[in-house]
Amino acid sequence: MRLPVSLCFLAAFQPLAAHVAFLPLGYLDGWGPTSEAIAISSDATKMVGYSASAGNPNLACVWTASSPGSWLIDGRLDLLSTSPQPNGSNALAVSAAGSVVVGLNGFGGTEDAYYWTAAGQLQLIPLPPEPLRRNSVAWGVSPGGDIVVGHTDVRINQFSDAVERKGFAWNRNQAQAVYLLPLTGSLVPNRVPLGASANGSRIVGYAQASLSAQAAVRWDNGGAPQILHQPTDTVISFSANSISFDGNVVVGQAIDTVAGRNVAFKWTPAGGMVALPPPTTGTHAYQYTTAIRVSGNGRVIVGYGENVLGDDEAIFWVDGQPFRVSDIAFAAGVLPPSWAPQRAYGVDYTGNSISGFGRATSGKLEAYLLVIDTTPAPPPVVAPSVDFAYDRTGNSLKVHYQTAPGAEYRILGGSNLQSLAPLGGWQAGTGGPVEFVAGPATTGGAPSYFLRVEARNN
Repeated sequence: MRLPVSLCFLAAFQPLAAHVAFLPLGYLDGWGPTSEAIAISSDATKMVGYSASAGNPNLACVWTASSPGSWLIDGRLDLLSTSPQPNGSNALAVSAAGSVVVGLNGFGGTEDAYYWTAAGQLQLIPLPPEPLRRNSVAWGVSPGGDIVVGHTDVRINQFSDAVERKGFAWNRNQAQAVYLLPLTGSLVPNRVPLGASANGSRIVGYAQASLSAQAAVRWDNGGAPQILHQPTDTVISFSANSISFDGNVVVGQAIDTVAGRNVAFKWTPAGGMVALPPPTTGTHAYQYTTAIRVSGNGRVIVGYGENVLGDDEAIFWVDGQPFRVSDIAFAAGVLPPSWAPQRAYGVDYTGNSISGFGRATSGKLEAYLLVIDTTPAPPPVVAPSVDFAYDRTGNSLKVHYQTAPGAEYRILGGSNLQSLAPLGGWQAGTGGPVEFVAGPATTGGAPSYFLRVEARNN
């Protein structure tokens, strides 16, 4: 019996720019001159930010579509309900489902932390009583919408304009917000929380470490803040701006003491503080970069950098690899003429929708939405090494091959090499060896029989 063995393997590749759309989002009054899409819901159907018109203050607004793919069809821009009429407002964060929006409203020269509910109601966030309060801002909301974080400025005494910046967290099931603790031993108790994990158990932001320095920190389960970087790190963080749903990816801005410049960073419990590399595709090098938000799954980070000419450029990182928003949109042929995306502020759960603002064709600042496909390409499948031995006693062939996790394998066989039939279904690789025995029951007593091992990504 002649029993040769042949191999083949299947692989798939999906490039980042397989599908790209770039949508300028317009203005409340249709004219501007400014709008910014600062945050986006997890399902990419709601964006929040502000829009300003000539001679009028910024007003909090919301862009809404029925589905992530329907922005061109039914996307609309609305004013967030504001009653009483403010002197200015801004929506800074949105919950995963888009039902809770937080930010600030201005009244009579001061700003106060507010939130908007799904019913369009504007509610003042209940902070602890402070007779010398100056301003307050709600910077973030947990994905479930239960935990709101921000800060309030409170004058040290009635004779001074100096303030203490007190960070707060408000559980919407509680009657009043509570203050977060300052850094232990710091003579300056300022602290500002900016984001919260899905269950609110981890809050991130920054705290004053000394008179001249602040540090990126995390508050775990309402405890004292912990500085993200270690004393021996060369990347020294000073603001933690966003956190993934599970609380294990934190991003923000730091100082790279080796490079001598401010850089975007990513922090994880396992990997610690890591500087994110800047893109190298631009005409000019970057003076600094910063990471503003991270996708819910922790894979995609958005932000911006300032180049040596002083121009901002919108940037995002996918699994640590940097991209310029303008490069992706231009290469796909969807960037409008003379459009310059300047900052990326918002990102959905998967990282496939990114919002921000830039310099539009008109020369005005305008909000935008970039839709891409950041689904990770499967790793290349490596053809398994195969060895075989003929068992004369059992008149059968024993085939051995090594499997790998993340791939699937199957055996095909037959007497016609051009049309081998599967001898079983796809089996997931375990990282261990597999033996397949082709005996008389398989070969049917054919004088020659062929086997093929196939592998693919699962």
